[in-house]
Amino acid sequence: MRLKTYIVSTMAEAIPMIKRDLGEDALILNTKKIKTGGFLGLFKKNKLEVTAAIDPGAAKKRKQIEELEAEPPAASHVQQDASADLINELKNIKQFMVHQINQENLPKELQVVRERLTQQEVVVDVQEKLIEKLMTRDESETAPAMENTWQVAREKLISMIVENQTQLATENPRITCFIGPTGVGKTTTIAKIAASHTLNSDKKVGLITADTYRIAAVEQLKTYGGILNIPVQVIESAADLTKAIEDFEDCDIILIDTAGRNYQQTEYVEELKNLLPADSNVQVHLVLSLTAKYEDMKRIIDNFQSISPNELLLTKKDETGSSGAILNLICHYDIPIRYIANGQNVPDDLLALTPELVADFVMGEENHA
Repeated sequence: MRLKTYIVSTMAEAIPMIKRDLGEDALILNTKKIKTGGFLGLFKKNKLEVTAAIDPGAAKKRKQIEELEAEPPAASHVQQDASADLINELKNIKQFMVHQINQENLPKELQVVRERLTQQEVVVDVQEKLIEKLMTRDESETAPAMENTWQVAREKLISMIVENQTQLATENPRITCFIGPTGVGKTTTIAKIAASHTLNSDKKVGLITADTYRIAAVEQLKTYGGILNIPVQVIESAADLTKAIEDFEDCDIILIDTAGRNYQQTEYVEELKNLLPADSNVQVHLVLSLTAKYEDMKRIIDNFQSISPNELLLTKKDETGSSGAILNLICHYDIPIRYIANGQNVPDDLLALTPELVADFVMGEENHA
């Protein structure tokens, strides 16, 4: 293992030097405060001694990972899955080690921020982005006092969200198909959106449901349609969908409900893909529940790549105390998020996503009030 020690004023000064000398795989092993310079023991300056290290085999391991990632297309699905699992496992181990080492060397106030992010299930690489923003300050900036840390962290988090957030289309699409797993609340969410357009924008809305697997789903949407005075059509095929869209020619907005299935199985994704019109005036919004594990969310999104969802819609915010998945999705995917559903009430309990809202969810409003 190759070691190198740096004498610096701040950790933010050390990080680029370590990356330059030892590379991206370097680990910080130790930091301690020291005094340097001065004359006859007087006027010494406070400095930070940072010890970093690099495993000589790290580059070789990185090359092995890159070779696995570039495995030829001819490999079997089993081999590809095994390679992907190995790559993810190696990355997770590395992230965990870096997280543990860095956690011990962070200033106390930043340790508290990191603990909050971990509690909210923000993944390690996204945590690192925010912590690096907090540690890297302009020369004109001073280190935040403990009581101001939450406010500074919130401001930096908002800035990070703005940098990573994929912009929404300026106008709501005319035809939207809502897809997603079982039990995520698609039908209720569609009713909220329909009510919002009808009551707040005076738009003429038409509802279409392809969820014939559940009789209750059809009746539920018809009930909402009756209350809101919105026409509802039930379809079973792509031809039915095309005709229903033609029948709703005078509607400003058309919302399509689909059956919830186990979309981790690709055959169901193909079944849904065959339902959608080929000309693709239809926008596809993938609905995910915030009560799901983030790894499961990623798997579902990846399985839907052949359909290319235009937006994500997140539900059941009221049923979980963890909001980190929202931030993870913003940082990991180029798919915009328009709404977050946070309850069962129609037409209420539907929030437009903003960077400030996400920051409040993740950092906790009580921490910076």
